Amino acid sequence: MTDEIKLTIDDLFELPNAAVYNSESYKPVSAVSIDSRNISKNSLFVAINGDKFDGHNFIADALKSGASAVIINESKPEKFKDLKIPVVTVKDTKTALGDLAKVWRSKLSAKIIAITGSAGKTTTKEMLASILSEKYKVNKTSGNNNNHIGVPLTLFETNNNYDYLILELGTNHFGEIAYTAKIAQPDYALITNIGNSHLEYLKNKKGVLTEKVALFEAAAARGGFVFINNDDILISKTMLDYPKRITFGFESVSDVKGLIGSYNEEGMPVIEVSYRDVKIQQQFNLYGEQALKIILPPPLLL
Repeated sequence: MTDEIKLTIDDLFELPNAAVYNSESYKPVSAVSIDSRNISKNSLFVAINGDKFDGHNFIADALKSGASAVIINESKPEKFKDLKIPVVTVKDTKTALGDLAKVWRSKLSAKIIAITGSAGKTTTKEMLASILSEKYKVNKTSGNNNNHIGVPLTLFETNNNYDYLILELGTNHFGEIAYTAKIAQPDYALITNIGNSHLEYLKNKKGVLTEKVALFEAAAARGGFVFINNDDILISKTMLDYPKRITFGFESVSDVKGLIGSYNEEGMPVIEVSYRDVKIQQQFNLYGEQALKIILPPPLLL
């Protein structure tokens, strides 16, 4: 398998409600972008209508920068009827971006680890990426790209040169984790904890749990593993029926057990992680027990 992933004309025709014009001139693309300032040669430009800018206004710039095909909203074909390159029209370009990312994911050989939770998502992602990078080629979510736009873009930035992709999934409305998790199709899923986050939309902790659990459902549907924080009462009481599950915790009986053995002179803890007959001791350059509880999920299993 080559490192490069390509989207074929058949992939475009598979997009829901898509119409493809000038299809005879289409050549498989190896990159997808929504930013006309960041276009590589032989790429597909998706015109997203954002909060501040409408990507349809930058199609000419994208073509000058090297885009070889575009996806536009089906309400705007007359404006672009004179384009000589392949043009794909869809009902909603944001949805099409996610649909294309699903196709990209299906061609991706990297294992995907997806992380969500009320706190500690970024810390867990960064530390896991750092640990795995000692042995593997790893890509990860950058910045705040953890939503319905950022998750697809992170997938498009990952090719078959990578062994792992670590995705951070965020939410503040019901249904957002389910949407991005179905795109990501994770092999491993982790919910760090359930807290009082985004209660203006998710109402209460049970609402937060309901939203986050969609990540476990997506991983389980793929036959993947879920990491269950047994120290979090809401998670531990709800997550017992997944066939491929690994529990972890400091205070509870778990598959992976964490123990703070001691502290060095600067107050940084030495943690012992045990799993079956394997024990690892490691000093972490973090202060406080809460930080360690967030990062306990077992990279040694991956």
